[in-house]
Amino acid sequence: MKPQHQRRLRLHLRGLAAALALQALATLATLAAPAFAQTSASSVLAHPVSQGAPAHGQAYPDAPPDMRLERAVIVMRHGVRAATDTPKMNAASAQPWPDFEVKDGQLTPHGYQAVVLLGRWERDYFQRLGLLGTGGCEVAGDTFVWSSPASRTQGTAKALLEGMFPGCQVPVGHATVKTDTLFHGSELGLGTPDPAKARAAILQAMGGDPERARRKYAADVAAMAEVVGAPADCVVRRGANACGLYAKPWGVKDDMKAGLSGPVSVGASMSETIRMQYADGWPLERIAFGHVKGADDVVRLMGLRSAKYDLVNHTPYLARRGGSQLLSQVAMAVEARQDVQGGPPPARLTVFVAHDTNISQLRAMLGFDWKLGNYRDNDAVPGGTLLFERFVRDRDGKRFVRVSYLAQSLDQMRHLTPLGEGQMPLRAVYRPERGGPDWMTVDQFRERVGAVVDPQAIAPESYATVK
Repeated sequence: MKPQHQRRLRLHLRGLAAALALQALATLATLAAPAFAQTSASSVLAHPVSQGAPAHGQAYPDAPPDMRLERAVIVMRHGVRAATDTPKMNAASAQPWPDFEVKDGQLTPHGYQAVVLLGRWERDYFQRLGLLGTGGCEVAGDTFVWSSPASRTQGTAKALLEGMFPGCQVPVGHATVKTDTLFHGSELGLGTPDPAKARAAILQAMGGDPERARRKYAADVAAMAEVVGAPADCVVRRGANACGLYAKPWGVKDDMKAGLSGPVSVGASMSETIRMQYADGWPLERIAFGHVKGADDVVRLMGLRSAKYDLVNHTPYLARRGGSQLLSQVAMAVEARQDVQGGPPPARLTVFVAHDTNISQLRAMLGFDWKLGNYRDNDAVPGGTLLFERFVRDRDGKRFVRVSYLAQSLDQMRHLTPLGEGQMPLRAVYRPERGGPDWMTVDQFRERVGAVVDPQAIAPESYATVK
């Protein structure tokens, strides 16, 4: 048997085992929560809304009434990094993009320090709720950390731990690029989308026709084009309306990797690079070629990045194919189940350090909409964190789950502002049902996850780290 066929067979068998485990979880949920199971499907999958994020100086409730925190799972995006597509951006701009102090895609020193500050706040938060004690490094022993193989995510994990457990040696595990099915499974044969279905999903998000998307985002393209211009030689030969961001028409890629062609392909990278420049503390005259005077200007130029996520990562089909593996592992960590094989080791605090794509997929699967400060809707920002908390009510032992998204503001990252009273991170809380409480029972959480996870896109994880 050829190696590629052997690998597909292994993934198929792993997926079958995971599907059986997921089916068992769903069955248990149905038996354990009959009232919830009788809820109509449209109600179970209703589009939840987020609780408005407080201003920086305001506190938000730490815990539901009469409950205490006994377990938490963090899924966070890496911190501020250097650009990732500099050659592509240079080819579509009038002048070269300035370099960061580190290589493309690497976590910046400033970004590292911003994550340390977030880790310090999270340590204080978890101590206040009783999840973590106030002792020395022994409190770090009940923490499990797993990172994407990328150096920027590994660096982010170390920065977070430096803030949470200074001086302690908490290991950071990770797979290799070729075996990372947790964060990049769809690129390795686990949950790989069907090209025809992916194209149909993207076209549906476009309104059925790329021309509709072109009209919808025309102002965002024009705003970015005003900032970056276009290569002079192209403008001479073809005219400004056929160069730079206007060089290729809107469309859907025909290759095996679902995505967009046209201005969003490189424009989204430009948007995120400008945000990284600002959050990294650059002088204003160097950010966006001098077109940014403050955070609001950065947000104004984030339209093409929002377009990429609205049209690709947030589509239900692609989110389920790409995010089911991670969400199923998060659910196992929340419950700390030991009767299901292939999940993370039980820990009081579990940390997954991932990418914005992973965050956006989980957001779309849960139907969790948020609006933080002046960020764009549903923005997965540098260092932004999906927080899954499991509470227990002491009077009857019942357990509940709360899901929230929290992040530093752009100016908090830019100025490396210590977080605490008067400078809280932004936060939105997931409400499973409109107008309902911002928590659900563990059985309801299990049922909700089981309803959105694609059983053909999951497999047991080994968590065998590489040195």
